[in-house]
Amino acid sequence: MVTLFKLSESDKRFIIAILLLVVLVFVLIGFIGSIVVRVMKWQGKKIDTLCRDAVVARVVKNPKHFKRYAMKKNNATFFKESRVPLIILLVSGLTYLLSCIFLKMWPYNIFDYKDTGFTTLFYIWDFSDCYQEFFGVKLLSKWPTNAINTPHFSVNAIGSYIFVVTFLVGTIWYLIVVQRFIARLIRIIKLADSIYSKSLENYNMADAELEERKRSIGE
Repeated sequence: MVTLFKLSESDKRFIIAILLLVVLVFVLIGFIGSIVVRVMKWQGKKIDTLCRDAVVARVVKNPKHFKRYAMKKNNATFFKESRVPLIILLVSGLTYLLSCIFLKMWPYNIFDYKDTGFTTLFYIWDFSDCYQEFFGVKLLSKWPTNAINTPHFSVNAIGSYIFVVTFLVGTIWYLIVVQRFIARLIRIIKLADSIYSKSLENYNMADAELEERKRSIGE
């Protein structure tokens, strides 16, 4: 039998580690997905509170009217919730612009680890000699020992520090607001179908006749 290639012990361990990593990634994705679905269901119930009085009072009388009314409520809530993260993003943009003006630098490099970037606060490693060719593909095989930057504070990087923090906070906050909007939108579609549904799936004629007789006797 002809052997096309032979794996060393290090190659075998590397393959096992890659397979375990792939399995872990899939498990993690599934776990995060289930959490997102549950959170969106919880977020979507906000529309119940916004539309309950109108539905109970029969102000909205059909699915089309309900969707139109609920969308107005949903849009108003979205604009109200998005004001703060948009203001934070505006502050982030102004910080970047002012940094360019004061440092007379355009564009302002927020990734410079020597002087002007937020990466001055982190270790920067040299990965140039840490790759190994595996089946014709260069993959990371070891952690580097040479750090080309150690954490240090730079006055010229203050703009970067503020920009990165405000940008991340504003972006994540805004994405959460968008997620809430989508969750409420999905809930609106489901409620429009269920509230005004005339399905006979759980209808029992015998129970209905019994309830009718009880009411007639009571009267």
